[in-house]
Amino acid sequence: MTLKLDKKDRMLLALLDENSRYSNTQIAKKIKLSKPAVEYRIKRLEKNGVIFEYYTVIDFTKFGYQQYKIYLKLQDVTLEDEKEIIDFWKRSKNCVWVAEVRSKWDLAVSIIAKSNYEFGRILNEFMNKNSGFILEKDVLLLEYSPLYAREYLMDTEQQEFIYGEMVEKRQIDSVDKKILKELSVNARISIVNLVKKTGLTRDVINYRLKKLKKEGIIVQFRCYPEFNKIGINLYKLILRTKNFNEDAEMKLKQYIRQHKKATQLLKLIGSWDVEIEFETENEDELYDILLNIRKEFSYIIRDYDILRVTKNYKLNFYPF
Repeated sequence: MTLKLDKKDRMLLALLDENSRYSNTQIAKKIKLSKPAVEYRIKRLEKNGVIFEYYTVIDFTKFGYQQYKIYLKLQDVTLEDEKEIIDFWKRSKNCVWVAEVRSKWDLAVSIIAKSNYEFGRILNEFMNKNSGFILEKDVLLLEYSPLYAREYLMDTEQQEFIYGEMVEKRQIDSVDKKILKELSVNARISIVNLVKKTGLTRDVINYRLKKLKKEGIIVQFRCYPEFNKIGINLYKLILRTKNFNEDAEMKLKQYIRQHKKATQLLKLIGSWDVEIEFETENEDELYDILLNIRKEFSYIIRDYDILRVTKNYKLNFYPF
């Protein structure tokens, strides 16, 4: 069932996506509502399942991790078998994201590992248990990924957050780890509850939060909607390219960065070269976007495919 959102609801979702740690008082001031009205609307969105998760974008590359994407085509599976496969990845301490998709593939998984060897061990463990259910798989390595604000929810300033670029590695201690563990799956958690869950003092938590943000380990606090609850579809356009030199790459990045319906670009190494996420109201809108991209970038597109993400099962940038 789709929940109808009015203008204030959309503004509220946009602000929670911009910074899910905004207080209700700050949000009330920005959208010109009372604080109780904001509290009511947030509870309504949560109760109706519109908000999948308040999550923290954590740049795991600063700890020496790389991201790998796996696309899986299943065969001979019952609903129970499929649930077991999904649960395997939900339990994995290296799995960042797992979702059901519609296309050539059935599942999409993102894994982080410190080396190809470590990733191979994770994949081998999965395949040893489930190879009979896997008809086909595709593995891709992430080079870098800019994330974009959901500008379509309301007219906001263009924002871009990038992870995966060459960075200086950082060391974090057990205190940082406690904080990141809690924030990774509940970016909106209050300082009071962080104190209870971590056993740290308020002053220590505030100091460490500032430090983690300053060092770029915490990239952004965001809100991930359940798109089908608000009449939005999440699509991934994946491209094989030709003549994809630095100039062409820069032009594509700039085009996507300015597109109001684009929410992420991923530069990949493997059988596909680029993946772009679009959030649209229907398939026709997506194909209009695709038509314009093919016109604008026909000189670099060799092949393409489209995936629709139908259900998210896990999103955690710090799954340890």
